[in-house]
Amino acid sequence: MRSARTAFLIAAAFSVSCSQKTPTGPQHLAVLRFENLTGDASLDWMGRAASEVISTELAGSTATIIVASGSLRTTDRLLGARPLSAPGISAERSAALLSGATRILYGRITRSGGSLRMDAALADPARQKIERTLTARAPESGSVIGLADSLARELHVPARAFDTQKPEALRQYCAGLETTDVAAAAQFYARAVAADPNFGQPYVAWAQLAASQRNRAETERILALAAARGDAIPELARARLATIAAGLTGDPVTEAHSLEALARLTPADSILLRQLAQADLNARAFNAAAETLKKALAIEPSEAVLLNQLGYAEMYAGNLTGATTALDNYARLRPDDPNALDSLGDVHFYLGQFTQAEKYYQRSFEKDRSFNDGGDLVKAARARLMTGDVTGADGIFNQYLDTRRQAKDPVVEFRRAEWEFLSGRRRQAIARLDAFARSLSPNLAATVAPEAYAQIAVWELQLGDPIRARDAAKAAAPRATGPAIIAHFLAGSPAPPAEWQARAEQMLPQPAQERTRKLMLAYALLLHKEFQAAEPVLSDLRQHTPPEPSEILPVLLAWARVESGHPEQAAALVERNPVPNVRPEIFGSLAFPRLLFLRAAELDRQSRHQEAVVNYRLFLTLSGPDDSAFGEEARARAAIGK
Repeated sequence: MRSARTAFLIAAAFSVSCSQKTPTGPQHLAVLRFENLTGDASLDWMGRAASEVISTELAGSTATIIVASGSLRTTDRLLGARPLSAPGISAERSAALLSGATRILYGRITRSGGSLRMDAALADPARQKIERTLTARAPESGSVIGLADSLARELHVPARAFDTQKPEALRQYCAGLETTDVAAAAQFYARAVAADPNFGQPYVAWAQLAASQRNRAETERILALAAARGDAIPELARARLATIAAGLTGDPVTEAHSLEALARLTPADSILLRQLAQADLNARAFNAAAETLKKALAIEPSEAVLLNQLGYAEMYAGNLTGATTALDNYARLRPDDPNALDSLGDVHFYLGQFTQAEKYYQRSFEKDRSFNDGGDLVKAARARLMTGDVTGADGIFNQYLDTRRQAKDPVVEFRRAEWEFLSGRRRQAIARLDAFARSLSPNLAATVAPEAYAQIAVWELQLGDPIRARDAAKAAAPRATGPAIIAHFLAGSPAPPAEWQARAEQMLPQPAQERTRKLMLAYALLLHKEFQAAEPVLSDLRQHTPPEPSEILPVLLAWARVESGHPEQAAALVERNPVPNVRPEIFGSLAFPRLLFLRAAELDRQSRHQEAVVNYRLFLTLSGPDDSAFGEEARARAAIGK
């Protein structure tokens, strides 16, 4: 007859999945909740305590990536969390694998002869193999913290001291982690810090809980309680609290700095590195984001998502070679994925390599014609358009329209009108879109017509016809959709900037509507030539908006600065080319082809007249015969002597 210990290990070995492939790169260790086999239900909390102590002590390792216990619990709850009495190997195994674990540590707690004992197994789920077994024993009067600490140090990974040595503080903390009742969790965390005011982790969990409830006052109160303890709270917990505090500021630079400090303490945490890279991107610190992503790739070299993100970070930084290298590696890693080619197209388009961009977009389309609903043909057509070959671009775009007709897309004519407006046939586009809106069936009219009329209103304002714009806005308004509301606002009677701001606040008064309200106000100020008032609004929006390949905010901000008499502040904003959006974009025509005029004006300011002429000519070609209300076409013709 096998011993209980042997039976435990054999059963565990056969419970792990054989569906995982053998991983490459560093190992990702998940520490599961231990099973309480003492027969005393009051000790169930020790199962979670063991996993928390071990995970925390190993979190600073540079040799092994520890799957964050918070990530594990979140995934577990999404799968349907089990009760405290359930063995971690059955209750949390799936969550561990979904969280990227390549090694799993799990165990049990037993009691006999006045002693507590922990047995654990380190398993390789891909090979269904137990790599190591570990054991720790202590008098029952001792602490579960000491037992778990002994197991952590047996793994031969550098371990940091746990935040508390007080079992009651740990018990209350674990109770907070296990409950799904928000109010109860807050009470447990409060009791934990009362039991040990220098125990950092309950402050972190408590503050995160309050922040997730958008209770800023309570979050700040908890952070202040922790701050009052000063350096008595361990450094790692202080760093995590600092990231929560930074998140309250809304300042991307502050958030990035706080995450950078945390990443130094947990250098193998690839999830944290991803968060830091995104924070760097939000702060528009593109070189820093690229370096952070390289660190994450050193940990996870076969992670295609990271390679794709690195490609875009290098693109934003203006590093074509670095971006191409990252995305070529992505393409080799995932040869059947059209997104790698699409991303290569984006990088080349953004950095002005339009012929190459078109080739990548075409290759992406040929690899998977259903990818992005064939939108790579839209991008390819725009890339050709940027070379001045309108006829060739029309041919590519017509191929896109054919694919959408075959797919029975009901808004093909909308896309065709949008293309015509952007390629110099403005009045023709308006007439087409108006006819399309009038021809819609009742079912489509309810959803598509408001967007069509809203687009017409924006176009008419650009062409200097406010009466037609108001008529289109009225046609859209009865449906009361987002675009219809914005069009109705933009077509309002002329007013000073303060009045436009008051109208915007009246129409969208809720704090959650702040970004939309600011965008709406910025568009109104631009369309009504209030450039000086538009500039700070656009600057604030750009500062608090994560970069996107297709973003047009830089172009709009450059426009406001040029027209406000500060062209020197617009130069960097017109260097890049926003990637075409494959979905209809109601305000896209505010930026294109205006970008070409703004770029030409900047080149002229730098005494690079021949380069300026190329951009002026292309701008005039893509503006067509119908001048906008802003006089740029006349200024372009004057600049080239027409």
